[in-house]
Amino acid sequence: MIASWMAKRSVRAAWDRMGEDDYDVDAALAELSDDAVWDSPSELGVGETLRGKRAIADWHQRWKKEFPRRKFVVKNVCLKGTFLPSPHNVWMVEWSCVETNKEGQEYRYDGVSVGEMRNLKTVRTTDYISFKGLPKLSTLIQPTGKAAA
Repeated sequence: MIASWMAKRSVRAAWDRMGEDDYDVDAALAELSDDAVWDSPSELGVGETLRGKRAIADWHQRWKKEFPRRKFVVKNVCLKGTFLPSPHNVWMVEWSCVETNKEGQEYRYDGVSVGEMRNLKTVRTTDYISFKGLPKLSTLIQPTGKAAA
């Protein structure tokens, strides 16, 4: 129970860090394994799969430049597993985001992120983001054909 409480605090703290305008990417991604995978499908068939902590960090650096202001509101954090060293831990965060691009345009959208953990490090994160009704947000989001438009 204490391990789950600590894990929930750690997950929420990572989202709080990513919601800062000029967040420390390395600190926000500290709980990722070096070979982590970050996947971002959506109902519009956009997103991409990033492989490796360095590629994920590079994407976050580009995101910070393209969208210099952002705020996440964490609605729910759910956990599955003991959150002791084990291959069977999963976290889920339901969130909303308001971000402003470098031209001053504001965007609002919602999502759910799910992380699979092994030995207390996140090895895979999948963001389920709802872009429905929004114009193209950025050059960071590329078509994948994973979902029907």
